Amino acid sequence: MAHKNVDIPIVVREVRPETPGHLSLVFARPPGFDYEAGDWIDLGFDQDLSGGKTYSLSSAPTEADLVITFKEGQSGIKRTLQNARAGDSYRITAFGNDYAFSLRQHRNSVLIAAGVGVAPFRSMIAAMADRSSQESVHLTYLNRSSDFLFQDEFDSWRRQLPAVSIDYVVTRGMKSKERRRLLTECVDDSVHYYYIAGPPAMIESTEVVLMAAGVDHDDIRIDSFGGY
Repeated sequence: MAHKNVDIPIVVREVRPETPGHLSLVFARPPGFDYEAGDWIDLGFDQDLSGGKTYSLSSAPTEADLVITFKEGQSGIKRTLQNARAGDSYRITAFGNDYAFSLRQHRNSVLIAAGVGVAPFRSMIAAMADRSSQESVHLTYLNRSSDFLFQDEFDSWRRQLPAVSIDYVVTRGMKSKERRRLLTECVDDSVHYYYIAGPPAMIESTEVVLMAAGVDHDDIRIDSFGGY
């Protein structure tokens, strides 16, 4: 779906530590707020703050709360979110996605994430588990260390959903040639769509590898996580 401009108040329920350097901010879900797995939200604040305001939802539409997961940082917005307390109020000023970034039923999909870029994929696979989806999904999760976000949940869902497979890849020290080989092995004639989420440079380099391996650019969906 395209994005929608809105003005919806949301209230913090919890700030939850995840892996080192990453937090999840849990909001009470506003009544009647419907969205698709893989959507993002724009956050609004009463004061003028520096930094990016767009965050992919790591929660699934089938779950009770809204959750964003982010890497800690020094921008005004990041510091505000890191210091949030239960009861703090913000606003959703827009939500949706601009790249058809949601899984399509009856379509085999490959998901490629780097770091906190896995957040929208957590939303997608949680939704699949909640509806016992039979869609075939392969997630390649690239991370600099072995501290993979949501790994326990992913492993549980992988056991529940036989058509879901996950590769955890530690990239620290990995040669570019090895990385290209790994990404090329994701390409398969049975795959309909390739979803990439992570920093802009990672997205660009991954697109180059996929297209060199024969993937049509129209079959690639992206969710770019800026470095704010």
